[in-house]
Amino acid sequence: MAIRVGRLEVETPDHVVLRYTLAGVGNRGFAAVVDFLVALLITAGLEIGYGQIGAPGDAALGGVIRLLLFVLGWSYFILLEWLWNGQTIGKRAYGLRVINEDGSPAGFVAVFVRNLVRIVDFLPSFYGLGLLSIVFTSRSQRLGDLAAGTFVVRAPKPQLDWLSLRTVTRSGAPVPAAGVRGLSGEAQRIVREFVAREGTLSARDRAHLATEIAVRIRPHITGIDASDDVAFLRAVAATLREAGERRS
Repeated sequence: MAIRVGRLEVETPDHVVLRYTLAGVGNRGFAAVVDFLVALLITAGLEIGYGQIGAPGDAALGGVIRLLLFVLGWSYFILLEWLWNGQTIGKRAYGLRVINEDGSPAGFVAVFVRNLVRIVDFLPSFYGLGLLSIVFTSRSQRLGDLAAGTFVVRAPKPQLDWLSLRTVTRSGAPVPAAGVRGLSGEAQRIVREFVAREGTLSARDRAHLATEIAVRIRPHITGIDASDDVAFLRAVAATLREAGERRS
């Protein structure tokens, strides 16, 4: 992971670099206002409903119930960020998303921690400490993000950096199927890793990743006729394996 000015770069296990644009104070502030209004409406609605069914005579019990109503309203942030791919209504309105350090959507524990610390970020008034933290940290993180290891980024799909997947040989000519070892060492390793790990991927993710890799390699390989990108990468890996065995 690397931090540039206003940008977050994450290298995946397949050595593809994802570039995200970090969200600034402006959009995060507007999104927070929207979200707090929604949470306030939820809490007010629960309070009205609680009043309609009749408050218990015990003042202590009534206080506990009101605290639970507040917690339910606060859970709006946790549930939506967890179940809605790192977004709340406010974040979706302003094109923001919460992600982990590896670029994946924030999980429940991370979402819970960042929203628990939100109470501290809110001090001494509306996001006083949180705004200072966003401004003065290199990664534009509030205290909750620092505690949970999360980032708030622009929601559009990140750009992919394929510099690590260079497949052009010195001559720039296509590599015959029998000579796929002419591919760069990095490209060969990515193909091997894909074939080794494809069984752990869902069908959709396997097809998507295979397409992303194959589209960079196909123009430089001839002699492999495969029905789809997954089969193509398997054939390339098999050719690499056979070439290695012959050399041995």
